[in-house]
Amino acid sequence: MPGLRVGINAEPLFQRVPTGAAIYTLALCREFVAVSEHHGVTLFHADHPLVPAEVEQLPMRRCAFGLDRDELYRAWAETRRPAPQSVCGQLEVVHATSPTIPPAGGAPLVATVHDLAPLRFPERYPRSARISLRRGMQLAAREADRIICPSESTAAEVEELLGVERARLRVVPHGVDIPAADADSARQFVERRGISEPYVLWVGTQEQRKNISAVLDAFAIVAQRNDDATLVLHGPAGWLGEEVAVTIRRRGLESRARVSEGSLTREELAALYARADVFVFPSLYEGFGLPVLEAMASGTPVIASNRSAMPESAGSAAILVDPTDADALAEAIARVLDDTSAHDELVDRGHERARAFTWENTARQTWSVYEELA
Repeated sequence: MPGLRVGINAEPLFQRVPTGAAIYTLALCREFVAVSEHHGVTLFHADHPLVPAEVEQLPMRRCAFGLDRDELYRAWAETRRPAPQSVCGQLEVVHATSPTIPPAGGAPLVATVHDLAPLRFPERYPRSARISLRRGMQLAAREADRIICPSESTAAEVEELLGVERARLRVVPHGVDIPAADADSARQFVERRGISEPYVLWVGTQEQRKNISAVLDAFAIVAQRNDDATLVLHGPAGWLGEEVAVTIRRRGLESRARVSEGSLTREELAALYARADVFVFPSLYEGFGLPVLEAMASGTPVIASNRSAMPESAGSAAILVDPTDADALAEAIARVLDDTSAHDELVDRGHERARAFTWENTARQTWSVYEELA
């Protein structure tokens, strides 16, 4: 629909540590540009003194409210004002790409619900965040004309836990765009980080649902019969916490496990994936499970949880295990490390699986949701 006027909440793009919603929002905007659907798109956001380079580079109109983020979020929560139309002009669709739901100002509202972790694991969120996230979910359920979910698993939960009728739900999977790692550069990057090969890799944040304790328990079993393999745990700086360090000491893994923290470029993350002998992701709950597909796209065998959205995203391209069974997880890791044919088969299946998930498809399907409403 040429000329369709869409307003997208760009606040996730201004987060200090990029979240899943930020990755999603940026990828969506870039693909709207690539498929020439961006001319009617306006990004709206709070007043920020600095604009990230990747936002500046988007050839889209941007409109800022005269409020900082805290003021804007508080106004939206308490009064459902100001509407984006107050700074953007007329809009035919408003899209909330994160749990913060702006008022739609009379236009149809699309909300993306990435997962329902705050409802499933409320104890792992600070009280203020828990209240805010729950309110966002409730607003989406009450006000959104369409709710986009990245998986059938998440859609079923939105229907069950938020009471949203199925007719308002649309399943639009995320894409994967991890760059191909240059072999020499990847090897040098791993060497600079002091990582010993071969290594088992886990990527994430220290949350209960990410189930990092199961990774440590399983690797402790593997380490008893494999003298060479090491374990690498990567997450944002300060997020893995003392709990991980204590568990490493308790398992006697100080010389075999390395915590790699800090922000990585997409190229550096691709190198970390590509040099790993196996990627493990036994999460208890995911709305989609993007790291699984990033590892597959990087040519790394994947062992993942058989719960929530993981079987849906991984298909038959990963070894799926009960995330609460450390012995089963250890057995799967040992199999990939020891069996070259099993390793290579998972690499081939993973490449094929990852190619099925593109941000172009995500953008086109999302635009179709806008067209339904406009």
